[in-house]
Amino acid sequence: MTSRSWKPLAGLMAVAVATLGLSACSSSSGSADEITVYNAQHESLTKEWVAAFTAETGIKVTLRQGGDTALGNQLVAEGANSPADAFLTENSPAMALVENAGLFADVDKATLDQVPAQYRPSTGKWTGVAARATVFVYNKDKLQTT
Repeated sequence: MTSRSWKPLAGLMAVAVATLGLSACSSSSGSADEITVYNAQHESLTKEWVAAFTAETGIKVTLRQGGDTALGNQLVAEGANSPADAFLTENSPAMALVENAGLFADVDKATLDQVPAQYRPSTGKWTGVAARATVFVYNKDKLQTT
């Protein structure tokens, strides 16, 4: 999955850089004026990113919505024949699955350089562009701590 240039992906990332986890796939189908994104992010927010990206670049984006594990498994099953140009997910196991299958193209160095090294993999095959916190909240009257 390495036959297409990733310049369009950099534009999508610029639109969404504040909040999205991004991985680059490359397909052998499609044209320079359209991309297919396998999207495991919140669809309503992603549609806003897509609209802004298309307005700025003129590149049509087709979203294939699904869960991160299902889309990761689909990418691996499709292999080099996948129509996916980008994989957006917020969970690293799905990214690791696809990366370990050797299906990610290199992310442009200028894009990688926008993210501190400690927040991206050494492979340069994907990069995180957002952080989130997971919080455990409990009722201390019902759950005792030690």
